[in-house]
Amino acid sequence: MSLHVYQCRACGHRVYPARLWCPACGHDEAQEVAVDEGELLAWTVMPDKGRAAQPGSGSDSGSPPDPTDPGPVIIATVRALPEGPVLVVRLQAPPAHIGQRLRLFERQALGRALPWAD
Repeated sequence: MSLHVYQCRACGHRVYPARLWCPACGHDEAQEVAVDEGELLAWTVMPDKGRAAQPGSGSDSGSPPDPTDPGPVIIATVRALPEGPVLVVRLQAPPAHIGQRLRLFERQALGRALPWAD
């Protein structure tokens, strides 16, 4: 599995999502290329207000964790390697440290391929 980004056929500049024209040279043709790995630049954990507001939910309720619960939403900024671009992706689990190498892939949601990493 990989993530697909767009590379300008004229200058090689990579972008995601696709653009009508290359932001580097203005050329109007790009090709889809696969990137498999990225470097973690930053991340944040989004609070889940809906889960916390439900009585009897969470770890302090005494009930076992729900195996279908996707857990916290973790959003990260990642530089695709070796040539970019910088992406905003969803992480499956909390990362260990800045600079960590991550595997990039696409996951379908609402009929679109969205960037994820682990």
